[in-house]
Amino acid sequence: MAAKETSPIMTTSEVVANAAGPPTLTEPAPSHPLDPGQQAAAPESRPDAAAQLAKGAAAQDQPGVGTEGEEVVWEARYALKNFLGRIATRSLLTIAWIALAIFTWGYNDGGLEVLTWLAGAVVLAIWVHLIYRMILAYYGHYYRLTTRRLFVSTGLWNRQRDMLELLRVKDVYTRQSLLERWLSLGTVVVDSTDRGIPTFYVTGVAEPKQVMDLIWHHARAERDRRSVKIEEV
Repeated sequence: MAAKETSPIMTTSEVVANAAGPPTLTEPAPSHPLDPGQQAAAPESRPDAAAQLAKGAAAQDQPGVGTEGEEVVWEARYALKNFLGRIATRSLLTIAWIALAIFTWGYNDGGLEVLTWLAGAVVLAIWVHLIYRMILAYYGHYYRLTTRRLFVSTGLWNRQRDMLELLRVKDVYTRQSLLERWLSLGTVVVDSTDRGIPTFYVTGVAEPKQVMDLIWHHARAERDRRSVKIEEV
């Protein structure tokens, strides 16, 4: 009698696999966006990236709208030649006092000794006052002109610094007396469209006509530069 054939024993996982049917081919899952193998080409490898980088570098080299590219074209203080008239007057008073002192103590005239001392004290006081005024004027006035702005600093103990953009300059002219014209001194007046400080006074400067022409020249240049830049945009 022939022996019965026995079926092989199948595990639970094999039964489930047979019931599900034959395996099917599935598409591979898309790789992660951050997968290094699937990353896009670097910007440097694109043909238009190099041109963009070059354009950005050129834009950084150009002067900006702020203080970049701004240059100082003129600096000055209050000209001490403005005190020549007062110095001459006090020099004459000093000479007169010296003559009085020689007459008083040289000829032993004791009656004028008190008057001579008082006159000497007065002469000394006016000289001290003049020197103090000269220090205040020279160190208390400072002017600086750049290619874009005009600065006027006044005051020795309490300094005030005003700034005017040359783009706002409307008119520039000078004020001179007869003596100032002889000494090439004067005041440069700058009218502007600035509501805060509509008028700037550059007082007591030497060669005021040259300063006026310099301010007007750079004001026109700044206005032309800004207009060209707006047209390009």
